Amino acid sequence: MPYQKYALHGLGWVRYQRRRILRAALFSALLFAPAAALTLAGHGAGMFLFALAANYSAFCMMLARRLQPWSLLAIPGLYLAGRLCAGQPAIMLLLLAAGLALQALSARRGLHKGVQFWLFALLLGNMTPAAAIPPWQEAAWMLLGAAYGGALARLGMRDWFRVLPAASVADARRYAWHLLPWGLLAWLAASWMRGAHAWWLPIAAVAIPDPSPERMLWLARERTIGTLAGALLGAGLYWALRALDAAPIWHVLALASLQAATLIAMRHSFRVFVALLTALVLSLLPPGQLASGALERVEDTLIAALLFGALAWFLRQRKPPAQDNSG
Repeated sequence: MPYQKYALHGLGWVRYQRRRILRAALFSALLFAPAAALTLAGHGAGMFLFALAANYSAFCMMLARRLQPWSLLAIPGLYLAGRLCAGQPAIMLLLLAAGLALQALSARRGLHKGVQFWLFALLLGNMTPAAAIPPWQEAAWMLLGAAYGGALARLGMRDWFRVLPAASVADARRYAWHLLPWGLLAWLAASWMRGAHAWWLPIAAVAIPDPSPERMLWLARERTIGTLAGALLGAGLYWALRALDAAPIWHVLALASLQAATLIAMRHSFRVFVALLTALVLSLLPPGQLASGALERVEDTLIAALLFGALAWFLRQRKPPAQDNSG
């Protein structure tokens, strides 16, 4: 009977989703267990860097598994390079240009969405306000976090691994021409603004471009909606914890819950994934910087989305119509 077939299919789907939810919850709990220990021990700066690197390493595994051996060194290494280039714009400009070129070239093998996390680490290292600990200790926390996040993803997140399609030579070349100038200009503009969270703009300029105009237009729309929702969610979470006068450990538990929800939404709704990821990143910021960080993230994402959305629309209009060979 057909209904028996549909019932078995529905039961299998429920079991699969339950397994994914439990695995995401376990992964998030294990990911933030060291962060909870660091928070209780009074190492707030180390918690931020460890959790950030662990997330970047895990996402590199999910989007481009072949990058993982390199990511273990690239994430902390580029963060340290960005730190050491602070106050030396010429060297940072050359390093950023080389990183953007590498990301564009990696599109030929479908690895560009993994390489972008390397660029995020470089930008954060260069543009985040200096912490109370030396750069070498920051890089050490990043190295531990990258190794821990990559190991966890390899052990328990295989269902999340994806293989992105490779871009053609023409698409990769066009991608490079868009990524290089706009990524550098976004970094220069953010450096000139000198805001506490000026790194939002270049990160948006690196994340939204895509070899495909159709996908770039879609990314611009989804990231705009998701970022706005994530900023509201992050602000709401902050005010709730503040109103309840919650202990720091409750903050870490909220981060772990956001992490689990982010992983669950990753393959279901991109805008929900962006919203939860935005709330997660904003919640990692010091409480006094969350309001300005949320506003800057929304503003910078809107600027980048309008720019690249218009560019994608223009490229799509220029694309020659498909020829009808039916006759």
